[in-house]
Order: sequence, then C-alpha cells, then structure tokens
Amino acid sequence: MRTRIWIAIAAVGLISAAGTGVYVLTTDGEVTVSSVCTPPASTPEYIAAYAPTVVIGTVTAPTRFVPDAGDPSTGVQEATLTVEKTLKGPQQHEFDLSQSVTRTVQGTYTTAEPLYQPLVTGQRYAVAVLDRGQDGGRWVWGAERAPDETADERWTSAVAAKAVLPSATCDDTRTITSPPDPV
Repeated sequence: MRTRIWIAIAAVGLISAAGTGVYVLTTDGEVTVSSVCTPPASTPEYIAAYAPTVVIGTVTAPTRFVPDAGDPSTGVQEATLTVEKTLKGPQQHEFDLSQSVTRTVQGTYTTAEPLYQPLVTGQRYAVAVLDRGQDGGRWVWGAERAPDETADERWTSAVAAKAVLPSATCDDTRTITSPPDPV
C-alpha cells in the first residue's frame, strides 16, 4: 500500500479514536470526508486535557522521515523519546513517536502549530501523546521545547488545570481527488 494511503488511514484512525465524527466515501479515486471535527489544540491546557499521556523527555534516537508518496515534502517523522518525567498517564521509560511534518529545503522539519513543534534529536520537550494503534507506537498530539524548569512548570500546571474542552472545530466537506490505483 502506498505511504499516502497509510498516512490517510492513520489520520482517519487518529481522528476516529479522538471521538470525532468522520464519514468517508470512496469512488474511483475520489475521497469525500464530511464533518471532520478535532478538539482545540491552542493551549497547553487543552492539549493536556485531551491527551491521555503527557511527558517531559529528550529525543534520544535519530529521527527518521517517511515521505508521503504523493508529496515527498510532507510525511511522518519517527523519533524515540526517553522520558524524564511523566505528568499524566502511565509511567514509561521510552516512547517511539510519530509526528506529521513538512520537510524544508534545508532538510529540517516544520509544522503549522506553535504547540506542535517538530522533534529534534538531543532536544528536550513536553510531549502530549495519543495511542496510535495496535503496534504499540504513539502519535504526537502536542510538543513544545522544554529546555528548563519553566517549561516543566507550565505543563505541570496545564495537566493540573483539567481544562474543559470547548466544542470541537469542524470543517464541513472536503473532496480529495486522486487517480485510482491500478488493478
């Protein structure tokens, strides 16, 4: 199966697991997604309220980029995070994480959200983690560099706040057309 299809399946699975409404129809390469709703991720409090696990740790293994077959500048970055502190969720020593990113011309990664920073080997982060699926891996829901105790305190407070999430934001219908796979 093409990487783009796997990424789409992972995204739909992530959204479905997040308790959102998704309706998908496929016909000869046309995919229609209706009422895709996601919870807000604009503050550490919202991210911490939604994610079942929030940790502080350091990216200890080199990151690996798996490009999308349809657009090689986008894809999934895979990284290993060694956990220093668990702020929410079960205690674990290490996580293998996946994160949706865009690759820049310089070979670095970028994301659109300030609280969804690309993980960099050797850097310390506060990371909100979602279960990704049966393989035991995890998906990054939020990530912010945590170079010092100030960041630790910010995310500890965010978890303690137990924020009540406002209504999910929704995009109505999106239609993506791609050529059908050859039979």
